[in-house]
Amino acid sequence: MTDAETTRTFPVHTRETLPWVPASGRRAEIPTYDAAIPPLIADLRVTVGGDTIEHARAAAVEVAVLERNHAGQVTTLEPFLLRTEAIASSRIEEELTTVDQLARAQLGIRAPRTARTVKGAIDGLTLMIDRSGDGVDLADILAAHRPLMADDPEEKWHAGELRTVQNWIGGSHRSPRGAVHVPPTPARVPGLMDDLVRFMRRTDLDPIVQAAVAHAQFESIHPFTDGNGRVGRSLINALWRYRSLTRQMAVPVASAIVAERERYFGLVNDYRDGHVEPFVLFLADATRRSAREATVSAERLRELPDVWQERVHARAGSAVETLLRLLPQHPVVDAGDVARLTGVSTARAYAAIGRLEEAGVLRRITESRRDMAWAAGDVLDEADLMMDRLRFA
Repeated sequence: MTDAETTRTFPVHTRETLPWVPASGRRAEIPTYDAAIPPLIADLRVTVGGDTIEHARAAAVEVAVLERNHAGQVTTLEPFLLRTEAIASSRIEEELTTVDQLARAQLGIRAPRTARTVKGAIDGLTLMIDRSGDGVDLADILAAHRPLMADDPEEKWHAGELRTVQNWIGGSHRSPRGAVHVPPTPARVPGLMDDLVRFMRRTDLDPIVQAAVAHAQFESIHPFTDGNGRVGRSLINALWRYRSLTRQMAVPVASAIVAERERYFGLVNDYRDGHVEPFVLFLADATRRSAREATVSAERLRELPDVWQERVHARAGSAVETLLRLLPQHPVVDAGDVARLTGVSTARAYAAIGRLEEAGVLRRITESRRDMAWAAGDVLDEADLMMDRLRFA
């Protein structure tokens, strides 16, 4: 028995050889191709070593510490963590945007398509977590895919639908020739997704082990023509909410994954050869580190109003002082928002904004005078700072 065989704790994906017929009608690059057949896992016994379980439990402790110590910051921290997770997950797929561009997209102000796509990722992640109390089902997964693809000029027509064509990862653009992975044929996708949903409803597995298997299996199935990585990573937090590993906050695990992007892709590929334990360890480590850094960010966000007050010296009870306390929860505002939040007139709202902009607390994120908006830069920039800490740790 080889060393590789001794580390296998999961069934290997099998293959089926099929004729390749180009959708374009052009001459085929290859006569046949091999498509993967992932194993059915709904009732499969999942076995990992004791050390791996200990790593998973240590990660769960870090998540519990985050939620326990910062329960009073949910209204500030949960939107921040969702935003950070979606930004990082999109960066794994090389969908790049700035935090200011994303803020404009979230306000409904003109923004680049990539920013609108990341907003769609936030909306999909939020939707899936919110619906996961009784378990994630296929309808939830399809619903999360719709906002993600809503602004894609090619994929929006297939948003929220299981694919009906053969896809592949890597290799040629015209055929599966040289592909890193050829997912199962479209005819197999509905049955495999039903099996995956059943697996995610199990309660007999460690939640981090379960999330690692569920995510890797989802990526093997690749049920959509695009957006599989981001939806698949959303499943991790949705499953954890169902299993009560989290109760109020998302874990920005993609923030740790993006720092080791190539290793992550390699371990997902190894899962197809039956090596599940290395990916479980990777996810446990990413969870532990991201939860710790989320704790650092939570403490920084909590301190911001006092830091700003030292800079501004706002009078107690003034619109400026009120806004300083509210900005961590509402980091992107226009004059109407400020007037509503502080209970002052529009004219006084503009005056408060001007004072905070002059002090460097707010920065303008729009160029047009028609749709003026501002952001608390320290709040938005914390997402990038967290990812930098994880990358350089």
